[in-house]
Amino acid sequence: MINISRESEINLINILIDQDIISGKDLAEIKKVSSDGNKSQLDAVFELNLTDEQSILDLLVQDQSLDVVDLKSITITEELKAVLPSNYINMNFIAPFKIDGKVLHIAISDISKLSLMRNLRTITKMDIELHAAKVTDISHFVDQLLAGGENTISDIRQTNAEKTKTFDYDVDEQAEVLEKQPEEDIEAIENESEVIKFSTAVVAEAIKSGVSDIHIEPYRFTSRVRYRLDGILQEQEHFKKFLHSNYGAVVTRFKIMGKLDIAERRLPQDGAIPFKIDGKVVDLRLSILPTATNERIVMRVLNKDAGDISLEQLNFEETDLKNLRKAIHGTQGLVLVTGPTGSGKTTTLYSILKEVSKPHLNILTAEDPVEYELDGVGQVQIKDDIGFNFSTALRSFLRQDPEIILVGEMRDKETVDIGLKAALTGHLVFSTLHTNDAPSTITRLQNMGTPDYLISAAVSLVLAQRLARKTCPECRVPDDDITPKALADFGFTVEQASRAKVQKGKGCPKCKDTGYKGRMGIYEILNVTKPIKEAILRKATTPELKEIAGNEGFRTMQDMGRELILTGDLNFREFDRVLSGE
Repeated sequence: MINISRESEINLINILIDQDIISGKDLAEIKKVSSDGNKSQLDAVFELNLTDEQSILDLLVQDQSLDVVDLKSITITEELKAVLPSNYINMNFIAPFKIDGKVLHIAISDISKLSLMRNLRTITKMDIELHAAKVTDISHFVDQLLAGGENTISDIRQTNAEKTKTFDYDVDEQAEVLEKQPEEDIEAIENESEVIKFSTAVVAEAIKSGVSDIHIEPYRFTSRVRYRLDGILQEQEHFKKFLHSNYGAVVTRFKIMGKLDIAERRLPQDGAIPFKIDGKVVDLRLSILPTATNERIVMRVLNKDAGDISLEQLNFEETDLKNLRKAIHGTQGLVLVTGPTGSGKTTTLYSILKEVSKPHLNILTAEDPVEYELDGVGQVQIKDDIGFNFSTALRSFLRQDPEIILVGEMRDKETVDIGLKAALTGHLVFSTLHTNDAPSTITRLQNMGTPDYLISAAVSLVLAQRLARKTCPECRVPDDDITPKALADFGFTVEQASRAKVQKGKGCPKCKDTGYKGRMGIYEILNVTKPIKEAILRKATTPELKEIAGNEGFRTMQDMGRELILTGDLNFREFDRVLSGE
Protein backbone atom coordinates (compact mmCIF):
# COMPACT_ATOMS: atom_id res chain seq x y z
CA MET A 1 0.00 0.00 0.00
CA ILE A 2 1.14 3.54 -0.76
CA ASN A 3 1.78 5.69 2.31
CA ILE A 4 1.07 9.22 1.06
CA SER A 5 -0.21 12.38 2.78
CA ARG A 6 -3.74 13.60 2.06
CA GLU A 7 -2.62 16.88 0.51
CA SER A 8 -0.01 15.21 -1.76
CA GLU A 9 -2.58 12.63 -2.85
CA ILE A 10 -5.16 15.27 -3.81
CA ASN A 11 -2.51 17.31 -5.68
CA LEU A 12 -1.53 14.23 -7.68
CA ILE A 13 -5.16 13.34 -8.48
CA ASN A 14 -5.78 16.95 -9.57
CA ILE A 15 -2.82 16.74 -11.96
CA LEU A 16 -4.17 13.48 -13.43
CA ILE A 17 -7.54 15.18 -13.99
CA ASP A 18 -5.85 18.21 -15.62
CA GLN A 19 -4.01 15.88 -17.99
CA ASP A 20 -7.29 14.09 -18.92
CA ILE A 21 -5.84 10.81 -17.56
CA ILE A 22 -8.78 10.45 -15.17
CA SER A 23 -12.08 12.36 -15.18
CA GLY A 24 -14.19 13.92 -12.45
CA LYS A 25 -16.65 11.06 -12.95
CA ASP A 26 -14.00 8.56 -11.81
CA LEU A 27 -13.71 10.19 -8.37
CA ALA A 28 -16.78 8.49 -6.87
CA GLU A 29 -15.49 5.03 -7.91
CA ILE A 30 -11.99 5.88 -6.63
CA LYS A 31 -13.42 6.86 -3.26
CA LYS A 32 -15.55 3.69 -3.04
CA VAL A 33 -12.64 1.32 -3.82
CA SER A 34 -10.41 3.26 -1.39
CA SER A 35 -12.96 3.09 1.46
CA ASP A 36 -13.86 -0.58 0.90
CA GLY A 37 -10.23 -1.70 0.95
CA ASN A 38 -9.00 0.79 3.55
CA LYS A 39 -6.29 1.95 1.16
CA SER A 40 -5.10 5.22 -0.38
CA GLN A 41 -7.02 6.73 -3.30
CA LEU A 42 -3.87 6.42 -5.39
CA ASP A 43 -3.89 2.67 -4.76
CA ALA A 44 -7.52 2.73 -5.95
CA VAL A 45 -6.51 4.60 -9.14
CA PHE A 46 -4.00 1.84 -9.96
CA GLU A 47 -6.41 -0.97 -8.98
CA LEU A 48 -9.06 0.46 -11.33
CA ASN A 49 -6.44 0.58 -14.14
CA LEU A 50 -7.11 4.27 -14.72
CA THR A 51 -3.35 4.79 -15.09
CA ASP A 52 -0.09 3.25 -13.84
CA GLU A 53 3.05 4.43 -12.10
CA GLN A 54 5.12 4.52 -15.26
CA SER A 55 2.62 6.89 -16.93
CA ILE A 56 2.79 9.27 -13.95
CA LEU A 57 6.59 9.11 -14.03
CA ASP A 58 6.66 9.74 -17.80
CA LEU A 59 4.38 12.76 -17.31
CA LEU A 60 6.81 14.32 -14.80
CA VAL A 61 9.89 13.56 -16.91
CA GLN A 62 8.35 15.00 -20.10
CA ASP A 63 7.05 18.12 -18.36
CA GLN A 64 10.19 19.00 -16.36
CA SER A 65 13.01 17.02 -18.07
CA LEU A 66 14.09 15.49 -14.75
CA ASP A 67 16.50 12.55 -14.40
CA VAL A 68 14.90 9.34 -13.08
CA VAL A 69 16.39 7.78 -9.92
CA ASP A 70 16.00 4.17 -8.76
CA LEU A 71 15.46 4.59 -5.01
CA LYS A 72 15.63 0.82 -4.41
CA SER A 73 19.40 0.93 -4.97
CA ILE A 74 20.03 3.82 -2.51
CA THR A 75 21.61 3.19 0.90
CA ILE A 76 20.06 5.31 3.66
CA THR A 77 22.60 7.07 5.92
CA GLU A 78 22.23 8.85 9.26
CA GLU A 79 23.05 12.11 7.47
CA LEU A 80 20.03 11.63 5.17
CA LYS A 81 17.78 10.87 8.14
CA ALA A 82 18.73 14.18 9.78
CA VAL A 83 18.59 16.49 6.76
CA LEU A 84 14.82 17.26 6.87
CA PRO A 85 12.09 17.08 9.55
CA SER A 86 10.09 13.84 9.53
CA ASN A 87 6.75 15.64 9.52
CA TYR A 88 7.88 17.72 6.53
CA ILE A 89 8.92 14.64 4.54
CA ASN A 90 5.64 12.89 5.42
CA MET A 91 3.41 15.87 4.64
CA ASN A 92 5.06 16.69 1.30
CA PHE A 93 5.84 13.11 0.12
CA ILE A 94 9.44 13.74 -0.94
CA ALA A 95 12.54 11.52 -0.69
CA PRO A 96 15.93 13.13 0.11
CA PHE A 97 18.32 10.43 -1.15
CA LYS A 98 21.77 11.97 -1.64
CA ILE A 99 23.93 14.74 -0.17
CA ASP A 100 26.73 15.86 -2.47
CA GLY A 101 28.68 18.66 -0.78
CA LYS A 102 26.25 21.61 -0.61
CA VAL A 103 23.69 19.97 -2.92
CA LEU A 104 20.75 17.92 -1.61
CA HIS A 105 19.21 15.53 -4.17
CA ILE A 106 15.48 14.89 -3.70
CA ALA A 107 13.11 12.52 -5.54
CA ILE A 108 9.57 13.74 -6.27
CA SER A 109 6.49 12.15 -7.81
CA ASP A 110 4.68 15.10 -9.44
CA ILE A 111 5.03 18.77 -10.51
CA SER A 112 3.20 20.15 -7.44
CA LYS A 113 6.46 19.56 -5.50
CA LEU A 114 8.26 22.24 -7.54
CA SER A 115 6.65 24.83 -5.25
CA LEU A 116 8.75 23.53 -2.32
CA MET A 117 12.13 24.57 -3.76
CA ARG A 118 12.49 27.87 -1.89
CA ASN A 119 11.15 26.28 1.30
CA LEU A 120 13.70 23.45 1.09
CA ARG A 121 16.61 25.83 0.57
CA THR A 122 15.54 27.82 3.65
CA ILE A 123 15.36 24.74 5.89
CA THR A 124 18.52 22.96 4.71
CA LYS A 125 20.71 25.90 3.65
CA MET A 126 21.66 23.75 0.64
CA ASP A 127 21.10 23.89 -3.09
CA ILE A 128 18.33 21.52 -4.20
CA GLU A 129 18.39 19.22 -7.21
CA LEU A 130 15.16 17.40 -8.08
CA HIS A 131 14.81 13.95 -9.62
CA ALA A 132 11.81 11.87 -10.70
CA ALA A 133 10.84 8.57 -9.06
CA LYS A 134 7.88 6.19 -8.98
CA VAL A 135 5.21 6.80 -6.34
CA THR A 136 5.60 3.39 -4.63
CA ASP A 137 9.41 3.76 -4.60
CA ILE A 138 9.10 7.10 -2.79
CA SER A 139 6.56 5.60 -0.36
CA HIS A 140 8.87 2.66 0.53
CA PHE A 141 11.96 4.89 0.72
CA VAL A 142 10.24 7.34 3.09
CA ASP A 143 9.08 4.45 5.31
CA GLN A 144 12.69 3.23 5.61
CA LEU A 145 14.04 6.76 6.03
CA LEU A 146 11.75 7.49 8.97
CA ALA A 147 12.04 4.06 10.61
CA GLY A 148 13.52 4.07 14.13
CA GLY A 149 12.28 7.41 15.40
CA GLU A 150 11.38 10.85 14.10
CA ASN A 151 13.29 14.10 14.05
CA THR A 152 11.46 17.40 14.37
CA ILE A 153 11.96 20.94 13.20
CA SER A 154 13.63 21.63 16.57
CA ASP A 155 16.23 18.94 15.82
CA ILE A 156 16.93 20.55 12.46
CA ARG A 157 17.23 23.93 14.16
CA GLN A 158 19.76 22.46 16.60
CA THR A 159 21.78 20.88 13.79
CA ASN A 160 21.84 23.96 11.60
CA ALA A 161 22.26 26.63 14.29
CA GLU A 162 26.01 26.12 14.05
CA LYS A 163 26.00 26.86 10.32
CA THR A 164 24.90 30.49 10.63
CA LYS A 165 24.04 32.87 13.43
CA THR A 166 21.02 34.25 11.60
CA PHE A 167 19.46 30.84 10.90
CA ASP A 168 17.57 30.69 14.23
CA TYR A 169 15.31 33.48 12.99
CA ASP A 170 14.68 31.78 9.65
CA VAL A 171 13.88 28.43 11.23
CA ASP A 172 11.51 29.98 13.80
CA GLU A 173 9.61 31.55 10.93
CA GLN A 174 9.63 28.26 9.05
CA ALA A 175 8.49 26.29 12.11
CA GLU A 176 5.33 28.31 12.24
CA VAL A 177 4.54 27.28 8.68
CA LEU A 178 5.44 23.62 9.16
CA GLU A 179 3.97 22.88 12.56
CA LYS A 180 0.48 24.27 12.05
CA GLN A 181 -2.17 23.37 9.51
CA PRO A 182 -2.19 25.35 6.24
CA GLU A 183 -4.41 28.44 6.36
CA GLU A 184 -6.56 27.04 3.55
CA ASP A 185 -7.35 23.36 4.16
CA ILE A 186 -7.52 21.29 0.99
CA GLU A 187 -11.12 20.07 0.65
CA ALA A 188 -11.98 16.40 1.14
CA ILE A 189 -12.17 14.39 -2.06
CA GLU A 190 -15.98 14.42 -2.19
CA ASN A 191 -15.91 18.24 -2.10
CA GLU A 192 -12.90 18.29 -4.42
CA SER A 193 -15.08 16.94 -7.19
CA GLU A 194 -17.49 19.86 -6.67
CA VAL A 195 -14.63 22.39 -6.64
CA ILE A 196 -13.37 21.01 -9.97
CA LYS A 197 -16.88 21.21 -11.44
CA PHE A 198 -17.32 24.75 -10.11
CA SER A 199 -13.98 26.03 -11.46
CA THR A 200 -14.67 24.47 -14.86
CA ALA A 201 -18.20 25.93 -14.94
CA VAL A 202 -16.96 29.46 -14.13
CA VAL A 203 -14.51 29.38 -17.06
CA ALA A 204 -16.75 27.48 -19.52
CA GLU A 205 -19.71 29.82 -18.97
CA ALA A 206 -17.46 32.85 -19.45
CA ILE A 207 -16.02 31.56 -22.73
CA LYS A 208 -19.46 30.65 -24.12
CA SER A 209 -20.76 34.13 -23.22
CA GLY A 210 -17.88 35.88 -25.01
CA VAL A 211 -16.47 37.35 -21.80
CA SER A 212 -13.06 39.11 -21.92
CA ASP A 213 -12.12 38.87 -18.21
CA ILE A 214 -13.12 36.75 -15.19
CA HIS A 215 -12.79 38.27 -11.70
CA ILE A 216 -12.92 36.03 -8.57
CA GLU A 217 -12.89 38.22 -5.48
CA PRO A 218 -12.89 37.53 -1.70
CA TYR A 219 -14.35 39.82 0.96
CA ARG A 220 -14.75 39.34 4.71
CA PHE A 221 -18.36 38.14 4.69
CA THR A 222 -18.91 37.27 1.03
CA SER A 223 -17.17 36.38 -2.24
CA ARG A 224 -18.17 36.99 -5.85
CA VAL A 225 -17.49 36.15 -9.50
CA ARG A 226 -17.73 38.96 -12.04
CA TYR A 227 -17.50 38.76 -15.84
CA ARG A 228 -16.38 41.65 -18.03
CA LEU A 229 -18.75 41.50 -20.98
CA ASP A 230 -18.62 44.19 -23.66
CA GLY A 231 -16.30 46.18 -21.40
CA ILE A 232 -18.61 46.23 -18.35
CA LEU A 233 -18.23 44.07 -15.20
CA GLN A 234 -21.34 42.11 -14.22
CA GLU A 235 -21.71 40.02 -11.04
CA GLN A 236 -22.69 36.36 -11.46
CA GLU A 237 -24.97 35.79 -8.46
CA HIS A 238 -25.39 32.02 -9.00
CA PHE A 239 -21.72 31.36 -8.16
CA LYS A 240 -21.75 33.36 -4.92
CA LYS A 241 -22.76 30.82 -2.27
CA PHE A 242 -20.50 27.94 -3.31
CA LEU A 243 -17.53 30.25 -3.89
CA HIS A 244 -17.64 31.77 -0.41
CA SER A 245 -17.89 28.34 1.27
CA ASN A 246 -14.99 26.89 -0.77
CA TYR A 247 -12.86 29.93 -1.62
CA GLY A 248 -9.52 28.44 -0.50
CA ALA A 249 -10.06 25.25 -2.50
CA VAL A 250 -11.07 27.23 -5.62
CA VAL A 251 -7.87 29.33 -5.41
CA THR A 252 -5.78 26.16 -5.01
CA ARG A 253 -7.56 24.61 -8.00
CA PHE A 254 -6.75 27.55 -10.28
CA LYS A 255 -3.14 27.61 -9.03
CA ILE A 256 -2.75 23.93 -9.96
CA MET A 257 -4.34 24.57 -13.37
CA GLY A 258 -1.91 27.47 -13.94
CA LYS A 259 1.11 25.52 -12.57
CA LEU A 260 1.66 28.12 -9.85
CA ASP A 261 3.09 27.72 -6.34
CA ILE A 262 0.14 26.54 -4.21
CA ALA A 263 2.08 27.23 -1.01
CA GLU A 264 2.80 30.89 -1.83
CA ARG A 265 0.05 33.15 -0.46
CA ARG A 266 2.02 36.33 0.20
CA LEU A 267 3.26 37.36 -3.27
CA PRO A 268 1.42 38.00 -6.56
CA GLN A 269 1.71 35.23 -9.15
CA ASP A 270 1.09 35.12 -12.90
CA GLY A 271 0.48 32.08 -15.07
CA ALA A 272 -1.43 30.68 -18.04
CA ILE A 273 -4.13 28.02 -18.36
CA PRO A 274 -4.90 26.27 -21.67
CA PHE A 275 -8.62 25.48 -21.40
CA LYS A 276 -10.33 23.06 -23.78
CA ILE A 277 -14.01 23.62 -24.56
CA ASP A 278 -16.08 22.20 -27.44
CA GLY A 279 -12.90 20.87 -29.05
CA LYS A 280 -11.30 24.34 -29.09
CA VAL A 281 -8.35 25.42 -26.90
CA VAL A 282 -8.69 28.87 -25.29
CA ASP A 283 -5.79 30.40 -23.38
CA LEU A 284 -6.44 32.10 -20.04
CA ARG A 285 -3.92 34.60 -18.66
CA LEU A 286 -4.02 34.10 -14.87
CA SER A 287 -3.13 36.73 -12.26
CA ILE A 288 -3.32 36.07 -8.50
CA LEU A 289 -3.05 38.99 -6.06
CA PRO A 290 -2.95 38.61 -2.25
CA THR A 291 -5.40 40.95 -0.49
CA ALA A 292 -6.29 41.61 3.17
CA THR A 293 -8.90 38.84 3.13
CA ASN A 294 -7.58 36.24 0.66
CA GLU A 295 -6.12 35.93 -2.82
CA ARG A 296 -7.91 37.65 -5.69
CA ILE A 297 -7.99 36.01 -9.13
CA VAL A 298 -8.32 37.74 -12.50
CA MET A 299 -8.22 35.76 -15.75
CA ARG A 300 -8.01 37.34 -19.21
CA VAL A 301 -9.68 35.16 -21.85
CA LEU A 302 -7.48 35.14 -24.96
CA ASN A 303 -9.75 34.15 -27.79
CA LYS A 304 -7.65 32.83 -30.69
CA ASP A 305 -10.33 33.96 -33.15
CA ALA A 306 -9.33 37.60 -32.48
CA GLY A 307 -6.15 36.93 -34.47
CA ASP A 308 -8.28 36.06 -37.53
CA ILE A 309 -10.24 39.33 -37.85
CA SER A 310 -9.67 41.18 -41.13
CA LEU A 311 -9.41 44.97 -41.46
CA GLU A 312 -12.78 45.04 -43.26
CA GLN A 313 -14.45 43.66 -40.14
CA LEU A 314 -13.15 46.50 -37.94
CA ASN A 315 -15.73 49.10 -38.99
CA PHE A 316 -13.35 51.56 -40.71
CA GLU A 317 -14.79 54.30 -42.93
CA GLU A 318 -13.72 53.90 -46.58
CA THR A 319 -11.25 56.83 -46.75
CA ASP A 320 -9.70 55.91 -43.38
CA LEU A 321 -9.25 52.29 -44.47
CA LYS A 322 -7.59 53.46 -47.71
CA ASN A 323 -5.12 55.68 -45.78
CA LEU A 324 -4.39 52.89 -43.29
CA ARG A 325 -3.72 50.36 -46.06
CA LYS A 326 -1.38 52.80 -47.82
CA ALA A 327 0.66 53.22 -44.60
CA ILE A 328 0.86 49.52 -43.65
CA HIS A 329 1.85 48.44 -47.14
CA GLY A 330 4.67 50.99 -47.32
CA THR A 331 8.34 49.99 -47.13
CA GLN A 332 9.19 52.11 -44.08
CA GLY A 333 7.69 54.39 -41.44
CA LEU A 334 6.09 54.22 -37.99
CA VAL A 335 2.38 53.41 -37.58
CA LEU A 336 1.05 54.05 -34.06
CA VAL A 337 -2.21 52.67 -32.60
CA THR A 338 -3.34 54.58 -29.50
CA GLY A 339 -6.08 54.34 -26.88
CA PRO A 340 -6.65 53.30 -23.27
CA THR A 341 -6.35 49.73 -21.95
CA GLY A 342 -9.13 47.54 -23.33
CA SER A 343 -9.79 49.66 -26.42
CA GLY A 344 -8.92 46.89 -28.89
CA LYS A 345 -5.41 48.02 -29.89
CA THR A 346 -4.04 44.46 -29.89
CA THR A 347 -6.86 43.20 -32.12
CA THR A 348 -6.23 46.04 -34.59
CA LEU A 349 -2.48 45.34 -34.68
CA TYR A 350 -3.01 41.61 -35.26
CA SER A 351 -5.43 42.40 -38.10
CA ILE A 352 -2.76 44.64 -39.63
CA LEU A 353 -0.09 41.92 -39.28
CA LYS A 354 -2.42 39.33 -40.78
CA GLU A 355 -2.91 41.56 -43.83
CA VAL A 356 0.77 42.43 -44.40
CA SER A 357 2.21 38.96 -43.62
CA LYS A 358 3.69 37.46 -46.79
CA PRO A 359 6.17 34.57 -47.32
CA HIS A 360 8.87 36.94 -48.62
CA LEU A 361 8.74 39.23 -45.55
CA ASN A 362 10.55 38.78 -42.22
CA ILE A 363 8.20 39.97 -39.46
CA LEU A 364 9.22 40.15 -35.77
CA THR A 365 7.08 41.16 -32.78
CA ALA A 366 7.96 42.02 -29.16
CA GLU A 367 4.89 41.52 -26.94
CA ASP A 368 3.99 41.50 -23.25
CA PRO A 369 2.41 38.98 -23.30
CA VAL A 370 2.14 37.12 -26.63
CA GLU A 371 -1.67 36.88 -26.82
CA TYR A 372 -2.32 35.13 -30.13
CA GLU A 373 0.03 32.99 -32.21
CA LEU A 374 0.37 34.08 -35.83
CA ASP A 375 1.72 31.83 -38.60
CA GLY A 376 4.77 33.22 -40.37
CA VAL A 377 5.52 35.79 -37.62
CA GLY A 378 8.43 35.61 -35.16
CA GLN A 379 6.84 36.48 -31.80
CA VAL A 380 8.98 37.28 -28.75
CA GLN A 381 7.80 37.42 -25.12
CA ILE A 382 9.12 40.38 -23.10
CA LYS A 383 10.55 39.47 -19.66
CA ASP A 384 11.12 42.65 -17.65
CA ASP A 385 12.26 40.74 -14.56
CA ILE A 386 15.45 39.61 -16.34
CA GLY A 387 16.01 42.91 -18.14
CA PHE A 388 14.62 41.79 -21.51
CA ASN A 389 12.43 44.82 -22.22
CA PHE A 390 11.04 46.41 -25.39
CA SER A 391 14.15 48.48 -26.12
CA THR A 392 16.45 45.44 -25.68
CA ALA A 393 14.21 43.35 -27.97
CA LEU A 394 14.10 46.12 -30.56
CA ARG A 395 17.90 46.34 -30.68
CA SER A 396 18.12 42.56 -31.19
CA PHE A 397 15.46 42.68 -33.91
CA LEU A 398 17.55 45.10 -35.99
CA ARG A 399 20.26 42.40 -36.18
CA GLN A 400 17.69 39.84 -37.42
CA ASP A 401 17.20 41.42 -40.86
CA PRO A 402 13.44 42.22 -40.56
CA GLU A 403 11.23 44.16 -42.97
CA ILE A 404 8.42 44.64 -40.42
CA ILE A 405 8.69 45.09 -36.64
CA LEU A 406 5.91 45.26 -34.05
CA VAL A 407 6.76 46.69 -30.62
CA GLY A 408 3.95 46.00 -28.13
CA GLU A 409 4.23 49.38 -26.41
CA MET A 410 6.51 52.43 -26.54
CA ARG A 411 6.90 52.93 -22.80
CA ASP A 412 10.06 55.07 -22.68
CA LYS A 413 12.19 57.48 -24.68
CA GLU A 414 14.79 54.80 -25.49
CA THR A 415 12.22 52.53 -27.15
CA VAL A 416 10.70 55.49 -29.04
CA ASP A 417 14.10 56.65 -30.34
CA ILE A 418 15.16 53.16 -31.52
CA GLY A 419 11.73 52.61 -33.13
CA LEU A 420 11.79 55.95 -34.97
CA LYS A 421 15.34 55.39 -36.22
CA ALA A 422 14.38 51.90 -37.41
CA ALA A 423 11.43 53.44 -39.26
CA LEU A 424 13.86 55.79 -41.03
CA THR A 425 16.27 53.05 -42.07
CA GLY A 426 14.06 50.88 -44.24
CA HIS A 427 11.84 49.16 -41.65
CA LEU A 428 8.09 49.31 -41.22
CA VAL A 429 7.39 49.66 -37.47
CA PHE A 430 4.03 49.18 -35.69
CA SER A 431 3.51 50.08 -32.03
CA THR A 432 1.07 51.45 -29.42
CA LEU A 433 0.89 54.44 -27.06
CA HIS A 434 -1.57 55.43 -24.35
CA THR A 435 -2.97 58.79 -25.53
CA ASN A 436 -6.47 60.29 -25.75
CA ASP A 437 -6.56 60.98 -29.47
CA ALA A 438 -4.43 60.92 -32.62
CA PRO A 439 -3.15 64.57 -32.68
CA SER A 440 -2.10 64.48 -29.01
CA THR A 441 0.12 61.47 -29.83
CA ILE A 442 2.50 63.80 -31.66
CA THR A 443 2.63 66.09 -28.61
CA ARG A 444 3.27 63.05 -26.34
CA LEU A 445 6.28 62.04 -28.46
CA GLN A 446 7.62 65.59 -28.25
CA ASN A 447 7.13 65.64 -24.46
CA MET A 448 9.16 62.42 -24.19
CA GLY A 449 12.12 64.37 -25.54
CA THR A 450 12.08 62.99 -29.08
CA PRO A 451 13.54 65.43 -31.66
CA ASP A 452 10.89 67.05 -33.89
CA TYR A 453 12.78 66.18 -37.09
CA LEU A 454 12.71 62.49 -36.11
CA ILE A 455 8.93 62.52 -35.47
CA SER A 456 8.24 64.46 -38.66
CA ALA A 457 10.35 62.16 -40.82
CA ALA A 458 9.43 58.77 -39.32
CA VAL A 459 5.76 58.81 -38.23
CA SER A 460 3.51 57.98 -41.18
CA LEU A 461 0.10 57.41 -39.53
CA VAL A 462 -1.58 57.52 -36.09
CA LEU A 463 -4.75 55.53 -35.41
CA ALA A 464 -6.69 56.31 -32.20
CA GLN A 465 -9.58 54.07 -31.16
CA ARG A 466 -12.23 53.22 -28.59
CA LEU A 467 -14.62 50.29 -28.17
CA ALA A 468 -18.30 51.08 -27.63
CA ARG A 469 -21.21 48.75 -26.91
CA LYS A 470 -23.54 48.34 -29.84
CA THR A 471 -27.28 48.95 -29.35
CA CYS A 472 -29.08 45.60 -29.45
CA PRO A 473 -30.65 45.24 -32.93
CA GLU A 474 -33.47 43.06 -31.55
CA CYS A 475 -34.95 45.55 -29.05
CA ARG A 476 -34.17 49.03 -30.41
CA VAL A 477 -36.77 51.69 -29.65
CA PRO A 478 -36.75 55.50 -30.04
CA ASP A 479 -35.04 57.26 -27.11
CA ASP A 480 -37.57 59.97 -26.20
CA ASP A 481 -35.37 61.38 -23.42
CA ILE A 482 -32.88 62.85 -25.91
CA THR A 483 -33.95 66.28 -27.17
CA PRO A 484 -32.53 68.23 -30.14
CA LYS A 485 -30.97 70.62 -27.58
CA ALA A 486 -29.10 67.76 -25.89
CA LEU A 487 -27.80 66.66 -29.28
CA ALA A 488 -26.72 70.20 -30.16
CA ASP A 489 -24.76 70.35 -26.88
CA PHE A 490 -22.83 67.30 -28.05
CA GLY A 491 -21.72 68.91 -31.29
CA PHE A 492 -24.56 67.96 -33.64
CA THR A 493 -25.51 70.60 -36.18
CA VAL A 494 -29.03 72.04 -35.93
CA GLU A 495 -29.96 70.18 -39.11
CA GLN A 496 -28.56 66.85 -37.78
CA ALA A 497 -30.25 67.31 -34.39
CA SER A 498 -33.64 67.98 -35.96
CA ARG A 499 -33.62 64.85 -38.16
CA ALA A 500 -31.88 62.52 -35.71
CA LYS A 501 -33.91 59.52 -34.56
CA VAL A 502 -31.90 58.49 -31.51
CA GLN A 503 -32.45 54.91 -30.41
CA LYS A 504 -31.81 52.80 -27.32
CA GLY A 505 -32.15 49.12 -26.43
CA LYS A 506 -35.04 48.47 -24.04
CA GLY A 507 -33.65 45.04 -23.09
CA CYS A 508 -34.54 41.56 -24.30
CA PRO A 509 -33.45 37.92 -23.75
CA LYS A 510 -30.96 38.19 -26.65
CA CYS A 511 -29.00 40.96 -24.87
CA LYS A 512 -29.74 39.68 -21.33
CA ASP A 513 -31.88 42.79 -20.71
CA THR A 514 -28.89 45.15 -21.03
CA GLY A 515 -29.97 46.87 -24.27
CA TYR A 516 -26.52 46.20 -25.75
CA LYS A 517 -25.21 43.35 -27.89
CA GLY A 518 -21.55 43.18 -28.94
CA ARG A 519 -19.03 45.98 -29.41
CA MET A 520 -17.76 48.06 -32.31
CA GLY A 521 -14.70 50.19 -32.91
CA ILE A 522 -14.78 53.99 -33.07
CA TYR A 523 -11.71 55.39 -34.80
CA GLU A 524 -9.85 58.45 -35.95
CA ILE A 525 -6.91 58.24 -38.34
CA LEU A 526 -4.32 61.00 -38.59
CA ASN A 527 -2.46 60.67 -41.88
CA VAL A 528 0.87 62.50 -41.41
CA THR A 529 0.83 64.57 -44.60
CA LYS A 530 3.31 67.27 -45.66
CA PRO A 531 1.42 70.16 -43.94
CA ILE A 532 1.36 68.16 -40.66
CA LYS A 533 5.07 67.34 -40.97
CA GLU A 534 5.78 71.06 -41.33
CA ALA A 535 3.57 71.83 -38.32
CA ILE A 536 5.50 69.29 -36.21
CA LEU A 537 8.81 70.95 -37.14
CA ARG A 538 7.54 74.32 -35.94
CA LYS A 539 6.25 72.75 -32.67
CA ALA A 540 2.55 73.27 -33.35
CA THR A 541 0.21 72.62 -30.39
CA THR A 542 -2.35 69.81 -30.36
CA PRO A 543 -5.29 72.13 -31.28
CA GLU A 544 -3.22 73.56 -34.18
CA LEU A 545 -2.39 70.04 -35.40
CA LYS A 546 -6.08 69.12 -35.17
CA GLU A 547 -7.08 72.18 -37.20
CA ILE A 548 -4.49 71.48 -39.92
CA ALA A 549 -5.55 67.81 -40.02
CA GLY A 550 -9.21 68.92 -40.31
CA ASN A 551 -8.32 70.86 -43.44
CA GLU A 552 -6.76 67.66 -44.78
CA GLY A 553 -10.00 65.68 -44.23
CA PHE A 554 -9.28 64.37 -40.70
CA ARG A 555 -12.38 63.00 -38.96
CA THR A 556 -12.43 62.73 -35.15
CA MET A 557 -13.80 59.84 -33.07
CA GLN A 558 -16.61 62.21 -31.99
CA ASP A 559 -17.53 62.73 -35.67
CA MET A 560 -17.70 58.97 -36.17
CA GLY A 561 -19.69 58.57 -32.93
CA ARG A 562 -22.28 61.13 -34.05
CA GLU A 563 -22.72 59.26 -37.35
CA LEU A 564 -23.24 55.99 -35.44
CA ILE A 565 -25.92 57.66 -33.26
CA LEU A 566 -27.75 58.72 -36.44
CA THR A 567 -27.67 55.13 -37.76
CA GLY A 568 -29.02 53.82 -34.42
CA ASP A 569 -25.97 51.58 -33.78
CA LEU A 570 -24.71 53.77 -30.93
CA ASN A 571 -26.77 54.73 -27.90
CA PHE A 572 -26.47 58.39 -26.80
CA ARG A 573 -25.52 57.33 -23.26
CA GLU A 574 -22.80 55.02 -24.60
CA PHE A 575 -21.46 57.93 -26.71
CA ASP A 576 -21.33 60.00 -23.53
CA ARG A 577 -19.58 57.20 -21.56
CA VAL A 578 -16.94 56.40 -24.18
CA LEU A 579 -16.24 59.74 -25.87
CA SER A 580 -17.16 62.53 -23.45
CA GLY A 581 -14.19 64.54 -22.24
CA GLU A 582 -12.07 63.50 -25.23
